[in-house]
Amino acid sequence: MTPGISRRLRFRLSVLWLLEWGITGALLTYLPLYFTQNGLTLDETGPVLAIGALGLWVSPLVVGQLCDRWIAAQRYLAIAHFLGGIALLAIPVATDVYRETGAGYGFILAMFGLFAMVYLPTIPLASALTFRHLSDPKSQFGGIRVWGTVGWVLAGIGLSLWLEQRDLAGWLRTAFPSTAPTVLGLSKRFWFLPEPSSSDCFAIAAILSFGLSSFCAFLPNTPPLHTPRDGIGLVDWVVAIWREKGFVRLVVVSSLLSLVVPLYSLVVPKLLEQRFVRGDSVPALMTIGQLSEFPALLLMPFCLRRLGLKATFALGVIAWMVRYAIFAADSPMWLILAGIALHGVCHVYLIVVVQLYVDASCPRDLRATAQNVFAFVAGGIAMPLGLLITQPLVKWGTDAASGRMNFGPVFAAPTAFLACVLLGFWKWFRIDDEPETSLSVSSTS
Repeated sequence: MTPGISRRLRFRLSVLWLLEWGITGALLTYLPLYFTQNGLTLDETGPVLAIGALGLWVSPLVVGQLCDRWIAAQRYLAIAHFLGGIALLAIPVATDVYRETGAGYGFILAMFGLFAMVYLPTIPLASALTFRHLSDPKSQFGGIRVWGTVGWVLAGIGLSLWLEQRDLAGWLRTAFPSTAPTVLGLSKRFWFLPEPSSSDCFAIAAILSFGLSSFCAFLPNTPPLHTPRDGIGLVDWVVAIWREKGFVRLVVVSSLLSLVVPLYSLVVPKLLEQRFVRGDSVPALMTIGQLSEFPALLLMPFCLRRLGLKATFALGVIAWMVRYAIFAADSPMWLILAGIALHGVCHVYLIVVVQLYVDASCPRDLRATAQNVFAFVAGGIAMPLGLLITQPLVKWGTDAASGRMNFGPVFAAPTAFLACVLLGFWKWFRIDDEPETSLSVSSTS
C-alpha cells in the first residue's frame, strides 16, 4: 500500500491514470499502421500526427489557467474526455470517406486536432490533480502512476487480441484440441459482435474516454487555488515560471530530446511489421515498453535518493541513445524487443522526473499552469518539429521501388544527436536536487 494515502483516494487516482493512459495505449502504437492501411501516404500521416501539437498549444493558455483559477480540475477532465470520445468516433468515419472518395482529408485533420486539443491537456492536468492530493509526491506518485502503465498495456494487448481473434482461436484449437468446444461456444455466444477492423482502435479508445468522463464524478474535488480577484494575469505567471532557472534548463534539454522521440512511434511499428510480425500483432509487442515502466517506477524513488535529479535524468537520455543504437544495428528480434523494453527508463526517468521537479519548483496555485507550460514547449513545439524532421529522414531511408526501409541510417542520426545532447547536458546544465519553492510575481494592474 502506498504510504500516507487512504485506500479510497488511492483507488480513485489509480483508476484515473488507468483510463487516461489506456486511451493512448489503444491508439498510439497502431496509428501509423492504421493510416497507412487506409491509403494515407507518409506526407499525409505526418501532418495528422503533428496536429496533435494543437492540444499542447492550448494547454498553458486555457487549461492551466482555467483549472488554476476558475474551474475544478475534475470537471474539466469530464468535459474534455466526453468531447474526446466524440472526436475519436468521427476520425475512422472521415478516414473511410477519404479512402473511398479521396476527399475529406481536411476533416480528418480537424477531428484529430479536436481530439488532441481536448485530450492532451488532460495528461499534465491529471498530474497536477494527483500531486495536489499527495502529501509526499516523490515517494507516492510512482505507486499511483504505475496504473497508467497497466492501462496502456491492457489496451494494447486487448487491441491485438481483438484484431487477431481468428488466428488466436485457430491456434488454440490446434495446440490445445480440448479447447475447441469452448472456443466454438464462445464464438456462438458472442455472435452479435462485429468483425474485427483496424478502426476498432478508435472505438476502444472512445469507450475508455467516455468511461473516464463518467468516472470523473468520483474523483476528489480539486477546486482552483487561485482566485480571479488578485489582479495577477496570465503573463505575470508565465514570466514568473521562466525565472526559475532549473525549470528552464529542463525545458531546453527536454525539447531537444523531443525532436527525436517521434521517430520511435512512427518507425518502430514499421520495423516490427517489416522484419518480424504482422501489423495486427504490433500493438501487443509495443506494450513490452509499457511493461518495463513497472520496475522503472518502483526504482525511481531509490534513484532519486541515491543519484539525484541530474543523474536520474541522464539515465533516461542514455536509455534513448542505447535503444536507437540497437534499432540502427540490424539487431535480432530479441535485441529489438530489449530496445523496446528500455521504454520504462526512457519515459519515467525523463517525463516523471520533470513533473516532480515542476511540482516542487512552483507554488501550489501555479502548478497546473507550469505543468502545461512544460508540455507546450517540449511537446507542442519540439515534438511537431521532430515529426517534420522525421519525414525526410524516413523518406531518405526508404527504397522508393519496394517501399522497404533501411533502418540503419534512420536511427543512426538520432543516436549521434542524443550523444551530443547528453554531453552538453552533463557539462553545462545544473539541476538543483532541492529546487526553490517560491516564485514571486508582481501585479501589473
